[in-house]
Amino acid sequence: MKRILITFIVLTAMFAGCTKDSDSNHDGYIIKGKIDNFMPKAKVFLGEVANNRFSVIDTAVVAEDGTFEMKGQVAEKGMGMLRFGPGQNQVMVILDNQKMEVNADYKDLQNATFKGSSETAQLHELIKGIRSRKVNEQYLVNFIDTVKSPLLARIAVGSLNIESHKASFDRVKERLEKEMPNTKTYQEYTAYLQSLQSVLNTAVGQVAPDIELPSPEGANINLSSLKGKVVLVDFWASWCRPCRRENPNVVRIYEKYKDKGFEVYSVSLDRTKDKWVQAIEQDNLVWPGHVSDLGGWKSSAAALYSVKSIPQTFLLDAEGKIIAKNLRGERLEKKLEELFGA
Repeated sequence: MKRILITFIVLTAMFAGCTKDSDSNHDGYIIKGKIDNFMPKAKVFLGEVANNRFSVIDTAVVAEDGTFEMKGQVAEKGMGMLRFGPGQNQVMVILDNQKMEVNADYKDLQNATFKGSSETAQLHELIKGIRSRKVNEQYLVNFIDTVKSPLLARIAVGSLNIESHKASFDRVKERLEKEMPNTKTYQEYTAYLQSLQSVLNTAVGQVAPDIELPSPEGANINLSSLKGKVVLVDFWASWCRPCRRENPNVVRIYEKYKDKGFEVYSVSLDRTKDKWVQAIEQDNLVWPGHVSDLGGWKSSAAALYSVKSIPQTFLLDAEGKIIAKNLRGERLEKKLEELFGA
């Protein structure tokens, strides 16, 4: 959902309502608009957005004066998008059987104007706040709890960290289940929460899920076998330049604290054993805890820990609980000083 929110932030436009008598008997959506600096006879596409996919449900041809019109019906309310031409110039809307009027400049879609859809208007204001960084986490929590539209609550929660705001995620699910049951939005959100379960499983305070993968020599090494020591679980790869730049710091810190009960468990996202082993030797990674299934980004351990980028680290206490995440360099060293002393 975050990718959709970024699209909202970069490409949002505003809508304006229309209420002409000729449209009064139409019980579906009516979208009328005027787009300046856009090619006449070019197409505007209306689509629904679900599971990060855009599915076209209607098209219109722009007239010589820049106007266009769409009429139709949608089976249920949801997130929608207007796309101008074949590229990625697009604006997000709340798709519903309602009347809206677009007034926009193709060269400056962010400053378009609209009215006629209160939910789309609120969506625009929310995105403006996020873009300008005037919206903080507490604002989003309050917005989720007070906004009338469960759809907008669902959009807003995507900008929060589920580890810190699980209660907000749960409240959105409750609202969608009550107000929008059996809809694509509810189904998508339920699947989204399930995909975040690995994030919750590796939140600070949780017992670290066990990893059992082979070493370069072929023998499996369990993360749980290091219980009793403070362990840095380090996801890296030979091809990852930031990882390789960080390795000297890890080596230095390991040498400083290894005799006090500190250990490193390195999980490589390499796909080639030779390159993995070569990087271990070149960077002088002398600890024994090196493992990989050579699955690259499809590594089972990366999926278990919801690793989407590297380097990424998890610091475990002697009981195997996660006490910190993504500590590197000075921050890692300061944390170990707290645990072991200087």
